[in-house]
Amino acid sequence: MLKISEHFEYYYSNHINMLSQLHNWESYYELEDKVHAIFFDTEKQYVCVSLELSKENGEHQCSITSSYYIGLDRFSKLKLPVYIQPKLNNEDYQLNYIEMLLEALKEPENFDYLEGLVLVKFNDPWIEIENELSPELTPFLIAQFLATVKSLLKNGLKKSYYHKTENLSSRVKGKVLVGRQIKENVLKNKLTQTICQYQEFGFDTEANQFLKYVLSLLPHHFDNFDTKGSIRLNLEEVWRFCQAGFQHIGKRTFTKLQYKENNPFYKLYNLAIQLGNQILALYDYNIARNAKQATCMHPPFWIDMSKLFELYVFKKLREKFKGDHAVVYHQKYHKQELDFIINADGFKAVVDAKYKPRYAYGNPSMEDARQLSGYTRLKKVYEELGIDEDCIIPAYFVYPSNLPVIVEKAEKIENFEKADVSPEKLFSDDLRISTMYKKMYLQAIELPIQS
Repeated sequence: MLKISEHFEYYYSNHINMLSQLHNWESYYELEDKVHAIFFDTEKQYVCVSLELSKENGEHQCSITSSYYIGLDRFSKLKLPVYIQPKLNNEDYQLNYIEMLLEALKEPENFDYLEGLVLVKFNDPWIEIENELSPELTPFLIAQFLATVKSLLKNGLKKSYYHKTENLSSRVKGKVLVGRQIKENVLKNKLTQTICQYQEFGFDTEANQFLKYVLSLLPHHFDNFDTKGSIRLNLEEVWRFCQAGFQHIGKRTFTKLQYKENNPFYKLYNLAIQLGNQILALYDYNIARNAKQATCMHPPFWIDMSKLFELYVFKKLREKFKGDHAVVYHQKYHKQELDFIINADGFKAVVDAKYKPRYAYGNPSMEDARQLSGYTRLKKVYEELGIDEDCIIPAYFVYPSNLPVIVEKAEKIENFEKADVSPEKLFSDDLRISTMYKKMYLQAIELPIQS
């Protein structure tokens, strides 16, 4: 298995060393195809990881590029599994993607933008992995599930009519189940008992029973997160809150639930049950780490870290700008989709979230600068912000401040000057002001890390 990290090409120059550690790696060069890629989407627009092979003067060459995705998959023609983990900040710390997700989902509007965050290929052949790799998928799905259920509880669980079967004493309610009545009462001479089925209105519905059942399985997964440090603490805290909200729901076991909620007020049920079905699929295949086994089977999956970063930034922006429409997320104008528009009292700007480690010490690429500048020239944006067309709309790049430092490929920052104290700051972290472009800023934001 090829084990690398996100943004791999930024940190390692000699990629052939990674390939040469694999069994029978030289046979890859005998294949006709020299470029291999794994895509996040069926249209093959977004590349998760690519591998290019070549020979120069008889020497093997290899170029590996990993993008903004973490996960597990395989290069089909090479029959080579690849595992991409979050970038380590150093030997002791790693990006805490679970805390990022839980923090982002404290903003209720973010539940509308979870589509495309995770791709799980349950129908593809599963991959044998070492237990010590502790894939990110299971805790990530659990974090989404718990955050969704927590939001459901805060809004109130749904009441509905459901069938209830009960062995009543000296009375009849609903319809009598004749077969069971004869078998369980008449033949046993319990003549005052009647097995009845009737409808009742309340919380003890099939959907709520399903959510309670999935919640009951989660502690088995928490035992596998000992090495994750704060991940387990974060998940257990939310789990205890959710568990208390289902005390009045009956117990029942499930393998899967087919359910569709059409009431828009309870639309989060669809997401919660979808995530619950995925967790059950993982549980049924026994992929949770087992200390007695060295390996386990796991489905291919991908997590889009750039989208997660956007959700996290959106939550932080909403913390600062609290008006109902002060922060607009993913507004589309003329087939162009802006990350954020800030329209608050005394602060109007266009903001672009860039999950790129190079931005900590380098300038925006020309392509990024042109794209963001183009957004600030849209007439619809001027109308949205109510700004005179003679004025320049401020443009912000938001980037993670505590990803590993890139020394080799970092560009000089001579075209940006530090602004330690500035009314233009979005967050408390460093703000840099461009000396090349008018009203263009690079705003840092610190991401949570774990030991």
